[in-house]
Order: sequence, then structure tokens, then C-alpha cells
Amino acid sequence: MKKRIRLIVAILAVTGGSALISCSRDSTRSFADKFIEAENKAWSTGSLEDLKALEHTNVVYHLPGNDLVGWKAHEDFILQGRPTVSNLRQTWKYLSGEGNHFALSYDSSALVRGNGTDLSMEVSNSYLFVFRLEDGRIAEVWTNGTTTSKPTEAR
Repeated sequence: MKKRIRLIVAILAVTGGSALISCSRDSTRSFADKFIEAENKAWSTGSLEDLKALEHTNVVYHLPGNDLVGWKAHEDFILQGRPTVSNLRQTWKYLSGEGNHFALSYDSSALVRGNGTDLSMEVSNSYLFVFRLEDGRIAEVWTNGTTTSKPTEAR
């Protein structure tokens, strides 16, 4: 009888485990969708509450050539960047996720004004983002990709 119970528990564990993996993928997709919505809202309106709710206070963004350490650094990056950006177009795409990691592709284009100058640049980005979650919030993000720019007259 004990063998039979152990077998049933083992079968439930295996089938339940595969269901958990499937739920995990669905939940990383759902979390990624929330992040995309919050990030777009932050850049388009300056409203950061939804994004803040998704990130740890000590989140780290590893950007090419620059790490943003802590929520305040990410918040400042957006708040200081918004006034210099116009015609921002962002396209995020969920690529994959499982457990506490997921990946997104990111393409964007914008006009970026130089600080206090009439010169502006047409800037395009194509990046890969990899996220690590901890306790249901973003703990660390790695990014890599390319940025291209060309000068244009300010509009």
C-alpha cells in the first residue's frame, strides 16, 4: 500500500511539476506584459508608480557602459531622459521565460535633443533585455544591443 501511495505521489509530482513549469511560463509572460505597459507609461506620461511596483528598490540595470543601481537611478534615468526625447516609438516583444527569468527584444526610434543645443539626433535602438525576478519583482536586468544615430536639425 505504501508503494502505491508513493507511486501516486510521484506521478502527481511529475505531472504537477510540468503544470507548474507551464504556469511559470505563463506568469513570466504576464509579468513581462505588465513591465512593458509600465515602462511605456513611464516614458510617455512620466507616471512611474506602476513601474516602481514591479521593481526592487535595489534593482540593477546593466546597460552598455553604465549600470543603473537602485530604483532611484532608474527613476532618474527616465525623468531626466523624457524632456530630451520626442517622437518616441517603442516596440517590445516577449521572447521567452521560465522560472524567475524572461527575455524581451526592444526596438525604438526617437528624436533626442542635446542638452541646451539646437542639435538633435535621430536615434534607433535594437536591444535584448534579460530579466531576473526575485520575490515577484525585478531584481536585475542585463541589456545588450546596438544604438545608431545621425544628426538632424531640431524641430
